[in-house]
Amino acid sequence: MAPRKPKPTTAAAVIPDPATEQPAMTNIANPVSVAGMTPRKRDDIAIRDAVRKALAETEAMVGDFIAGQTAEGFSLAEIDQLYVLELPLMRGYRVEGGRIRAQFDAQITERQS
Repeated sequence: MAPRKPKPTTAAAVIPDPATEQPAMTNIANPVSVAGMTPRKRDDIAIRDAVRKALAETEAMVGDFIAGQTAEGFSLAEIDQLYVLELPLMRGYRVEGGRIRAQFDAQITERQS
């Protein structure tokens, strides 16, 4: 009996997409207390500075939003009635290649009536 010929494969091989692996996320329950601490270790200083930077960015975002709304003629009371600032319960940070990357996803949304 003659050996069988191998069947040609017409389907393309599926190559898995290599996902970039993210460093583990560490959460901080109270970023305000971390921003006010006086650390002694280099890593703790970097975390404090990253938290301070992220809080300053959030403060600047809110200030810019309020300035834009008041320029459109809204009063502070009207802005307070129409919009709400949503803040996450915890602040997260990652250590990427020796650098601290803080994450704080604050956003301003319209209040539901």
